[in-house]
Amino acid sequence: MADDLAALKTRFEPKEGKLLKPDRQLNSIRFTACGRFLLATGHDGTVRRFDATLDEMTELKPILGHNGWVQRVALPQPREGGATSDEVMFTVDSWGQLRCGSFVDETAAPRWSHAQAHDGWIQDIALSPSGKLVATCGIDRHVRVWSTADGTKLNEFTHPEWEALCVVFAPDEASVVSGDLSGVIRQWNLATGRMARELKAADLHKSDRLQEVGGVRRMTFSPDGRQLLCAGTRPKNGGNVQGVPAILVFNWESGELVKSTELGKDGDVYVTDLMFHPEGFLMITISGNPGTGKLVFRRLDDEAPFFETTKMPNCHSLALHPDHLRLAVVATNGGSNGNGRNLDKDGKYPGNYSPIHLWKLPEPLVT
Repeated sequence: MADDLAALKTRFEPKEGKLLKPDRQLNSIRFTACGRFLLATGHDGTVRRFDATLDEMTELKPILGHNGWVQRVALPQPREGGATSDEVMFTVDSWGQLRCGSFVDETAAPRWSHAQAHDGWIQDIALSPSGKLVATCGIDRHVRVWSTADGTKLNEFTHPEWEALCVVFAPDEASVVSGDLSGVIRQWNLATGRMARELKAADLHKSDRLQEVGGVRRMTFSPDGRQLLCAGTRPKNGGNVQGVPAILVFNWESGELVKSTELGKDGDVYVTDLMFHPEGFLMITISGNPGTGKLVFRRLDDEAPFFETTKMPNCHSLALHPDHLRLAVVATNGGSNGNGRNLDKDGKYPGNYSPIHLWKLPEPLVT
């Protein structure tokens, strides 16, 4: 096993590249399917754009139109035959807006938008495999499904007690799956408009010190569609949250919990993003106590990662370029804290920002 992991590390270990330094904090990043842009959602109500055709990733004019924090961005994937997808993005913010618009032309009006798609903070957004549907969920406990063509609301579902934190479409597109703060996962049937079943991820939640901690933070399906991965933390306490980053794996057909994987120690806390590399291993970002962050490469069935780095504080999100040779990670600036100790030369407290770390992956092996 050790030799196998060493071979994987040799084949896929990324090397540090350029560091981008936007002047604001960011939430999530994604490369567009065409590979020309890196998009980053910001606390300043903008979607930052970077020219991914250049090695230096020059920043372009941002996309405006949101008021609160832009929480996440969802992008169409390449169509069959390798054709590029429509040049639109779907974004959500902390004021409840859902927006569909161009990521190429910063002056273009949105194709459609809903200023109050949810009552308050929208936590997550997901596109269906066909790109015809988009799902959103938020602190108002609702999960809603919309037409990507014109923004028509097609379905609405409700978590009865807890806010919904993440959402994903099932591979067959017949249902949408949402996870909430209490660790309950619900499968909603789009044809009947009813809940099909519940799965329990109670290990990802804890009530402590009058605080609800954890929840199902991120979800994704395995490439073959047979397993649902639910990520968050195994919380130890409330307050200054301590917990072990964790991924629970469910057999999608039976609903059985088949595997539980831990990714660190108590202070590492949350899995913040995860996606599969085309070669089948997971790429994971982790954020914990101030200054604690990880990027992890790990096969689902292994007992240890084959690559892990703790060089980036508080990692929020990751994105893999369509060429599979470049990886971007949004983190937090070093020395970040809110107690006023880190003052600049003028005695002022400098604002935090979210550096984007660019990594280079090895060229594929030639057989």
